[in-house]
Amino acid sequence: MIKNITLDSIWFRNLLIIVIVLGVVFRFYNLDRKVYWYDETMTSIRISGHTRTELVETIFDGQIISVENLLKQYQFPNHKRDINDTINSLAGNPEHSPLYYLMARLWLQIFGNSVVTIRLLSVLISLLALPCAYWLCLELFGSKLIGWVAVAIIAISPFHVLYAQEAREYSLWTVTILLSSAVLLWAMNSSRRKQFIKKPYRWIIYSFTVALGLYTHPFSAFVLIGQGLYVLITEGGRWSKRVTSYLLASLGGILLFCPWLIIVITNFSKFIANTDSVNHSRSGFLPLFWTLNLSRIFFDVNQGIHPLSPLHYLSLLLAGYALYYLCRKAPQHAWVFIITLIGVTGIALIGPDVLLGGRRSSITRYAIPCYLGIQLAIAYFLTTEAKNSGQHTKGMIDGNLNTEDRQNQQVRGDHDMVPMGKTRKNPKTWKSIAIALAFSGILSCIVSSQLPVWWHKSYAKSRNNPDVAAWINQIPQPLLISNEIPGRVLSLCHLLRPDVQLMLLDKSNSSTNIPEIPEGFKNVLLYRPSEELRQGIETTYNYRVKPTDQSWLWKLSR
Repeated sequence: MIKNITLDSIWFRNLLIIVIVLGVVFRFYNLDRKVYWYDETMTSIRISGHTRTELVETIFDGQIISVENLLKQYQFPNHKRDINDTINSLAGNPEHSPLYYLMARLWLQIFGNSVVTIRLLSVLISLLALPCAYWLCLELFGSKLIGWVAVAIIAISPFHVLYAQEAREYSLWTVTILLSSAVLLWAMNSSRRKQFIKKPYRWIIYSFTVALGLYTHPFSAFVLIGQGLYVLITEGGRWSKRVTSYLLASLGGILLFCPWLIIVITNFSKFIANTDSVNHSRSGFLPLFWTLNLSRIFFDVNQGIHPLSPLHYLSLLLAGYALYYLCRKAPQHAWVFIITLIGVTGIALIGPDVLLGGRRSSITRYAIPCYLGIQLAIAYFLTTEAKNSGQHTKGMIDGNLNTEDRQNQQVRGDHDMVPMGKTRKNPKTWKSIAIALAFSGILSCIVSSQLPVWWHKSYAKSRNNPDVAAWINQIPQPLLISNEIPGRVLSLCHLLRPDVQLMLLDKSNSSTNIPEIPEGFKNVLLYRPSEELRQGIETTYNYRVKPTDQSWLWKLSR
C-alpha cells in the first residue's frame, strides 16, 4: 500500500503549527539581552525629541554626567520635550519616515521607558505580518493552504525574527507592504459574491495603506510603482476602470503623505547628505553580498561572503526555481504581481550600484519587498508540489480525483496538476525542502537568540560592548572618558550601571580634546579614545595609559 502524503497529513499540520509557534516565541525571547546598538540609539535620540547635534553640543563638553541622566534625557521621552520636538528632530533626518518613531514615543509614554518596552512594540507589530501574509495569499492564489505555508515561512525566517526585535521601522514596513498588497488585490477583486464593503470604499482603504507605507519607509514608493505596473499589465496595457481607480487611490495616498513630503523636499539637502554613505562601494564582489543576504532569510548562523559557501548557491537555486515554477504554473495575475513586487525594488537597488557604484543593494533590510516576494513564491511552490504528490498518490489508489478536487482546480486556474496515469519524479522532494526550511529557520533562531551581537548590529560598532560593560560594572567608582561618536557611546551606556560617571568629549572640538581629570575616582578609564586623546593625557597629566584585558578599553594609572 502506498502511503498517502497530502496536505491533510497530521505531520504537515503539526509542522506548520510548530514552526509558527516557535517563530512567535523567538520574537519575544531575550529582548533585553541583545545589544542596543548604534542605529537603535539614533532611534531613541529622535524619539526623545533631540538631535545628534544637540547631544554633542550639550553633553560632549568635558563635564561629568551619569549614565542614568544621559539615558533619561536623550534616549527616552521626558516632560522637557513633546511630540512636536520629535517631529522637528525627524525633520533633520528626512530619510526616515516618521510613523514608527511617533508610535514608539506614544508607546513609551504609556508603558514606560526601557529597551524591552520599545522592542516589544516592534515584536507586536511584526506579528501583524502573519495575518497580512495569509490574507495576501488568499487574494493572490485563492488558497488557505498556501496562506498557512507562507505564514510559517515568514514566522520562522531568521531575517524577520531579527528585525522583529529591533527598535527600528522595518517590522512595520513589512506589515505595510503585505497589507497594501492584499488590499490592492481585494479592491481589484471582480467576484460577484456579496461583499460587505463596496468597491469604491475598498479603493479608499487602499489609499490609506499607500499613505501608511510612505509614512513608514520612503522605499514604499518602489512598492507603489510595482503595484501600478501590476495593475497596468493585468489590464493589458489599456486604460480601464481599474487603472483609473488605482491612479486615483494612489494619488489620494500621496496627498495624505504630503505633510511629510513637504518636509522631505524642504530638507532635501539633508536627505542627500544623510544617505551619502550608500554611494560608497563595499570591498568585495557585490553579487556575493546579494546571495549572502538571500541565504539569511532561510538560514543564518552569521555566515560570511565566502564564494565557496554552499548556502549562497542553495538559496539562490531554491529562490530561482521557485520563481521559475511560479511563472510556469501559477495564474498569470499571481506571478505578475510577485515579479513586479520583487523587480521594481530590486532594479532600484541594484541598478545605481552597478551603473554608478555604491552599496545600497548589499544592505539587507532595503530589499524586504524582494524577500517577501521570494517567500510567497516558495510557499506556492511547496504547497502546489505537495498537492500534486498527494493527488497523484490518491489517483493511483482511487483511480481518479474526486469531483471537489477537479472543481477547485478549475476555479483556481491551476494548470500544474499531474495528469492521471503519469508518474511524478521524486514526489517527496517538496517534503524534504519543507523540513529543511523549518529546521534551518529554527536552528538559526536558536543560535542567534543566544548571542548579544549579530551581523545586523554591525560588528565594527558593537562586538566588544557587552564584555566592556561587564568589566566596568564590576569595578568601584569608575569614570569613563571618551571622545567616540555618540551612537557608540550610547550603545555602551545601555549596558552600564546607572551610577557610572561619564566625561564625554567632542573629537572635532580641539578645545575639549584634553580634559581636566577630577580626583575622587578609583578607576579612570578611556573608551575607544583617539590617539590624540591618549597621548595628550599622558603628556599633560603624566598618566600612564595602559590597555585593559578588554578591547576598546584603557585604564589610567600614575
